[in-house]
Amino acid sequence: MISLHLQRLADGNLCLAGMDEHWRHVLVGVPALLAEPQPPAVQERLFPNPSNQAAINRDWRELIAPELEALWRTNYELMAADLGRVEKDPAHRRYWRVAFPANHAAAWLSALNQARLVMASRWDVTEGDMTRPVEELEPTERGRDIVLINQLEDVERLFIEVEEGSNP
Repeated sequence: MISLHLQRLADGNLCLAGMDEHWRHVLVGVPALLAEPQPPAVQERLFPNPSNQAAINRDWRELIAPELEALWRTNYELMAADLGRVEKDPAHRRYWRVAFPANHAAAWLSALNQARLVMASRWDVTEGDMTRPVEELEPTERGRDIVLINQLEDVERLFIEVEEGSNP
């Protein structure tokens, strides 16, 4: 069995490989999740007031928040475009892979982290939820999303390891 892995190619690009059907579905779902309109609780988590002063909060919401939202949208759209080039791995026919420019890694990390924040905010996930063994989670959409939050953290770690050079 092959596991999901990220590697730097000889041309400097990155290749995420070892995607089985589960991983392909999860990763393609990240940009789709982020493109959805988010409920107020999620919006508040993503764009909290930076101050106790109403004027500062108003300026932040008018000037900074739209720029941040546009940056995040650019990031998940870039991830979606990269994932649009997923192909069967010729060496391992049951798996998929996708190669993309190394300078897209920051966009992927941003989108992965934002997806984790969205799911955690939707369900008011606690630290206790995150450390609970999988078999103790209820088989609900909330439980499924808690598992996904942890799995996406593992994908983030792959990107960090490649950037640090600990995963060639």
